[in-house]
Amino acid sequence: MSEEKGKKAGDELIAEACKAFGIDPKYVYASSYRKETGEAVVLTNGGSKVRFKVGDKVDPLGQIAVTGINPEWTKKKVIAGKAKK
Repeated sequence: MSEEKGKKAGDELIAEACKAFGIDPKYVYASSYRKETGEAVVLTNGGSKVRFKVGDKVDPLGQIAVTGINPEWTKKKVIAGKAKK
């Protein structure tokens, strides 16, 4: 029973970490909860690894750090071939 309670607490802390760093759950590559230290570790699709403990004050990550996609890439002109629709 306590293992299930610990898993739920870990999931809640991971969700809180995503909210604090501004990470949409669809961009989470991997995540874990370290019971020994009481921290959540989240790895994003953009390659950023963040650690979060209860009550931490953090700055949100940028879009590239979260998604791995630069919004400027979609605005570039096509050099050769047809433009994608």
